[in-house]
Amino acid sequence: MNIVVEFFVVTFKVLWAFVLAAARWLVRPKEKSVAGQVCLITGAGSGLGRLFALEFARRRALLVLWDINTQSNEETAGMVRHIYRDLEAADAAALQAGNGEEEILPHCNLQVFTYTCDVGKRENVYLTAERVRKEVGEVSVLVNNAGVVSGHHLLECPDELIERTMMVNCHAHFWVNINILVFITGP
Repeated sequence: MNIVVEFFVVTFKVLWAFVLAAARWLVRPKEKSVAGQVCLITGAGSGLGRLFALEFARRRALLVLWDINTQSNEETAGMVRHIYRDLEAADAAALQAGNGEEEILPHCNLQVFTYTCDVGKRENVYLTAERVRKEVGEVSVLVNNAGVVSGHHLLECPDELIERTMMVNCHAHFWVNINILVFITGP
């Protein structure tokens, strides 16, 4: 008898989860605006970090990009600057056309800052965070995206690669968060 009751309880819970998911899909929560906020993205030189940077740029955030590769980080910054120019041109065209119906986001000082930082090295993170604090100011949003992927089985990796993977994929999150939390909460 217990198993029959348990079956109906589990079935009800699963169906209720589907109902809640459908309700959340139909009634979407309001998105937070990041326009004018300082967003720091680690690993911004390529991959998901670059995609995050481009999306935050479209949403008018002031970007701070960290990557170990200076050249790819600057390429991402160039793409962001291109988006910023397009946004400013669209705003100017909308103002000139006098479209009162369209919602024009407030003009923010759209800038992108790039820093070469190896998040796998604690002192490098501390020094770069201090530079950001002095040159940009308080960080509002942190996308801690930097990571190392070896593409090998764990037992096939040399010790140096395992250590590097742990430093970037685990320890670096603590080092970056500790320094960014100082930005938000103060020393």
